[in-house]
Amino acid sequence: MKGAQTHRSWWVARQAVQSVKRRDGRATLTLKGGIMAPVSRTQATVLRQQGWF
Repeated sequence: MKGAQTHRSWWVARQAVQSVKRRDGRATLTLKGGIMAPVSRTQATVLRQQGWF
């Protein structure tokens, strides 16, 4: 299962991501089941380079 660390205490499976919201310079991932996973600014750069959003 592929995934990534999105924040210091969050690891997210890529297949669980339903949508990405970007607001006020921050990103949040909406996961299956309605869970909202935060994305740190550092990890946002990495995830963007990997094509997550």
